Amino acid sequence: MTKPYHAFLLRCWQESTSNPNAASAWRFSLEDAHSRQRRGFASLEELITFLEANLTAAANETGDKTA
Repeated sequence: MTKPYHAFLLRCWQESTSNPNAASAWRFSLEDAHSRQRRGFASLEELITFLEANLTAAANETGDKTA
């Protein structure tokens, strides 16, 4: 039996602000390799939260308790 899986393309880049005293921020884009749907994230925490929710929901749909 083949286990379901998810494949994503993750892009990460740094954005600087117009204020030279402000720290630059990391931004993230996650693209689903199958559906080509793309989502943007303003922080690493947002990205992790999305992945946890997405993978947990997928595991619940398949009955897999390992996720």
